[in-house]
Amino acid sequence: MAGCRIISAGNEALQIRTGELPVLIDNLRAASTIVTALARGVRRIIPLRPDQNPQDFDAAEVLTIGESGGRQLPGFEAGNSPALLVDILARNPRDTIAMRTSNLTRILIECERAVICSSMNVQAIAAYCTGRDICIVAAGGSRGQAEDMGVACALAALIGGASFDPAALACFARESEAARHLQSLGFQADIDFITGSGQCTVVPFYDGREIRNAKHS
Repeated sequence: MAGCRIISAGNEALQIRTGELPVLIDNLRAASTIVTALARGVRRIIPLRPDQNPQDFDAAEVLTIGESGGRQLPGFEAGNSPALLVDILARNPRDTIAMRTSNLTRILIECERAVICSSMNVQAIAAYCTGRDICIVAAGGSRGQAEDMGVACALAALIGGASFDPAALACFARESEAARHLQSLGFQADIDFITGSGQCTVVPFYDGREIRNAKHS
């Protein structure tokens, strides 16, 4: 679509071509959590590698986010919830987040660089990526990737100069198997937050070490 290559992350190493900028999508929920954090004043986000633990960071300065299978990981201050993150940062603002999630951070640390997209910042990412050689990566997971492919198609359409229907994009997320799993865990608020938020202007850029807002770097 629009000259964009769209691939699924799957369980194998990413097949990124020389010169391509990966655009990683994990709409429910890691990409949306990252977008939310940067939009609310977090300056940098560190994706945790396997040899890093939440105890490696000063809790007074670094918010640790850890999630597996939708549930918060032991030893981390918070789970992968954008809706709850708003409240956490309002009560105790932090400059830095250290983050481990089921899918996105595992994929991200394979990349030398990447940008991160959710339905919440798809228009900003489209503007940033227009004219660049990109590969759109739907992270997906054990419960499919419908919600990520919906964002991927919207991003490709926007880059190609077409419009997209926000209601249809929200439907991809709300009707996905991933959404049903989150609902069963009590995270309906996250689905509502992600699908009901307006567009953010942040462009999360990963430089091989950490994620920052490219618009402010």
